[in-house]
Amino acid sequence: MEQNELLDRIENELRDLLELVRLKLAEQPLEALQMRPGMDSWNALECFAHLNLFLEMYLPRIERMVHLAKARQWRPVGATVRYTWKGRRVIKAANLSNIKPKKTSKKYDFIHQPMTKDVVKVFLINSERLLRNVQLVREIDINRPKIGWGASGFFKLTLGNVLEWLVLHGQRHVLQASRAANVDNQSRVV
Repeated sequence: MEQNELLDRIENELRDLLELVRLKLAEQPLEALQMRPGMDSWNALECFAHLNLFLEMYLPRIERMVHLAKARQWRPVGATVRYTWKGRRVIKAANLSNIKPKKTSKKYDFIHQPMTKDVVKVFLINSERLLRNVQLVREIDINRPKIGWGASGFFKLTLGNVLEWLVLHGQRHVLQASRAANVDNQSRVV
């Protein structure tokens, strides 16, 4: 896949995701966003808190790498998207077609923690920031900058891998939040 093809897809999916959240979830009453489909299932607010944690972890790393890549003039030259082995693995796990449930680590789990609708607003702000970064990376080769994965940053993913994962992960959990809040999912998420 070519770099521009991936970035076009990521940008379109991110715009669709933002539209779904603005139109269907952000306007829901607090009670609807706190509804829990099962005793051990996340409600919509917990889904957004989870997504915010990852956006807040990766956005500064992305922005730092974009500035570095521009300073080093890493231009996209015949940029075919490359995947690290870890990148392939996490993207496959986050894909909506993967219906296998995953257990999240306690540090990324917000179940039964009190929160307000502000987590939805923060998600929208973070996602707009991510969208601006997706537009900025069109000027650089998304295969060269490497971003540390997870809290430790031990494994490295390409900038393209991280952007793709963030959008897929967002789609997965916004869909989960929509189901938890009993919101009609007629909007396009994929």
